Amino acid sequence: MLVDLHVHTLLSSDSNVAPELYVEAAARGPRRLDAICFTEHRLFPTEADLDRRYAELTEKLADETRHARLVMDLLQEITGKKITPRQLTWLPEDRKLARVRAKYSKSYAALLHGSDKLNTREIKRRDEGLERAAITLTEGGGGALYQVCAKLKKNGVERKIASVFREILRDEVEHKDSGARELARLIRGQNAYHRAAQIIREVSKQRLRMRNEQFGFPLTENQLMALESRARRSVDPR
Repeated sequence: MLVDLHVHTLLSSDSNVAPELYVEAAARGPRRLDAICFTEHRLFPTEADLDRRYAELTEKLADETRHARLVMDLLQEITGKKITPRQLTWLPEDRKLARVRAKYSKSYAALLHGSDKLNTREIKRRDEGLERAAITLTEGGGGALYQVCAKLKKNGVERKIASVFREILRDEVEHKDSGARELARLIRGQNAYHRAAQIIREVSKQRLRMRNEQFGFPLTENQLMALESRARRSVDPR
């Protein structure tokens, strides 16, 4: 068993590397590691609420990294070719989605995309919990795709695809549910409700465009705008 017990991430002052990149490198390097241990140059939070927020972020990161590995391993098995993170393309609409997320929750974007430094001050910011919960609620946006793939029952490749996507579907549904639970706790008035609705609408709007790009643009710009208008009216019928 190969283990690296001393790794720093963007949580430390001397590194700007997102944790998921280390996980991918450990899994894909010439000498695959069985485990790594993050040892940061900082005191981890002792406040109960702050500790909970860090735990939520790192759990989300672990899930997303594991999903990437599951899909990459599946592609490698199907094609017979080794897939590395460098071969994966970050599509333009997904880059825009990262910017929308960062607009509302820098901590979420920092861990998920490595787009910024993660710091306690940002996590403790008054509205950060509400904003992050609203973004989390939008996760599982590919749920219909995951459900279809998870129901494949034939032997061989389809069975392997189903196994991978059942696992991803389970996690994504929990992400959505955890966001809903947190929003129910945090929304205590009309202002908070409208703030959360605005974030959900804007993130979901860009998620739709991201999925549309992934599937080769089956929806026209006019169709996208019609869906966005309907979503806007459902939240604010005025």
